Amino acid sequence: KGEFMIARRSSQLISSHHHSLSRSILSSSLQKHNIVSSSLRFFSTMSTTSSEYKYIPAARVSSFEPTVWHEFSPLAKQYNAVNLGQGFPDFDGPEFVIEAGKKAVGGGAVMNQYTRSGGHMRLIDSLANFYGPLLGRKINATEEIVTTVGASEALFAAINAMVGPGDEIVMLEPVFDIYMGAAIMSGASTKFVPLKPKNDTECKTSDDWVLDMEEFEKAFNDKTKLFIINNPHNPTGKVFTRKELEDISAVVKKFPNVTVISDEVYEWMTFDGVEHIRIATLPGMWERTLTISSAGKTFSITGWKIGWGIGPKYIVQSVMNAHQYIPFSVATPFQEAVAVAFEEAQKRGYLKELQAMYLKKRDFLVKALEEAGLKPVVPKGAYFVVADLKNIKLSGNEGKEKTITGLGTHLHDWNLCRFLTTDVGVAAIPLSAFYSTEHQHVTTDFARFCFCKTDGVLEEAAKRLKSIKSTKNYVSNKTDA
Repeated sequence: KGEFMIARRSSQLISSHHHSLSRSILSSSLQKHNIVSSSLRFFSTMSTTSSEYKYIPAARVSSFEPTVWHEFSPLAKQYNAVNLGQGFPDFDGPEFVIEAGKKAVGGGAVMNQYTRSGGHMRLIDSLANFYGPLLGRKINATEEIVTTVGASEALFAAINAMVGPGDEIVMLEPVFDIYMGAAIMSGASTKFVPLKPKNDTECKTSDDWVLDMEEFEKAFNDKTKLFIINNPHNPTGKVFTRKELEDISAVVKKFPNVTVISDEVYEWMTFDGVEHIRIATLPGMWERTLTISSAGKTFSITGWKIGWGIGPKYIVQSVMNAHQYIPFSVATPFQEAVAVAFEEAQKRGYLKELQAMYLKKRDFLVKALEEAGLKPVVPKGAYFVVADLKNIKLSGNEGKEKTITGLGTHLHDWNLCRFLTTDVGVAAIPLSAFYSTEHQHVTTDFARFCFCKTDGVLEEAAKRLKSIKSTKNYVSNKTDA
């Protein structure tokens, strides 16, 4: 809900954010099929002599360019900014999970060799027992579950198992960038339908990000084979209601060849009494849905890269077929440890503790943004807060002149986020980076801040954010009115 493939890897630019791809660049490439890029020109010059070996990468990876992470992670480091842009925890997982990992690694040869390709038996049994009641059915562990190298590999394997050239995928924007990278690798094309603020003047909570159902249905046709939904949603924090999911399902079921991938990695981070509804539990949806999640978000162990997909046998088998030729199998000791983690989590009431911890952090960051004169959109799920930055006004080259990559200098939210990073000392991610070029206008003033950070980091960020009001760039609400 990692976050997780870039042709040009630079040790100075690449961030630890999991293999992120540039949304606007990738979606533009995807829509226009423009696969001749500067990457291709760069690699084509790498030869020993003009008549000897010349390396030219595959066209499908040549469209991968520097990304939003290449801009803001190095910029945050250069200006010593508090980095609330990267969406992974900066703290350790719970002690009982870490101890399970240590014990598994020291568990002898059987724990340190390949395990079953489709999933380590103890883990898939644990997942079947855990998710069966949540999905309202008895799950066959060996046939209806596949474990993967994080949710990112589950997505990659699933997309490449389900679609190919000539097929179409429907995605909701703002969209997690890894979906588009996998789509490009598959050869399928993509149609984007944007979530939009319900109120043109103000967006108060993540419930105010809404889907135009007429526009959504128009995106489907006989070529559509896949729909991807992220719930709870990154970056908006939206948790789709039962009615919204029923409306979405009604459209999907009109098209007999459409499969659904439901990315639910933030499933245990919902707030204010909001219920997380699994789309696979709705009538007629289990049969066409692969539900994906991971241990990374649930147990704050993103580096372990343990994910899974759950669904009907025929869908899971096709994903297994792709998976066996990607990593073959997933780290045995960490699968063992995650199995223990699920067993222990239920005994300890851990998931309630996780929810309470993130609720406290959410409320702290929301208050800090409000006190800074910004307008946070209170999330009902995940660990991100989107904020409206309209009260910050830029002039001339402000927000442009300090760019590292040259990306997004024509986009207002990118320049606002550069200003926050270099002048205020807090890094955030421009929301338009999660939209295709045609829909970037939807979010010209929004930025994403993450709160999966230690209290000390959030407190320092709050301290720095307060300085916004003392800058010449700040305009109060009263003046705006």
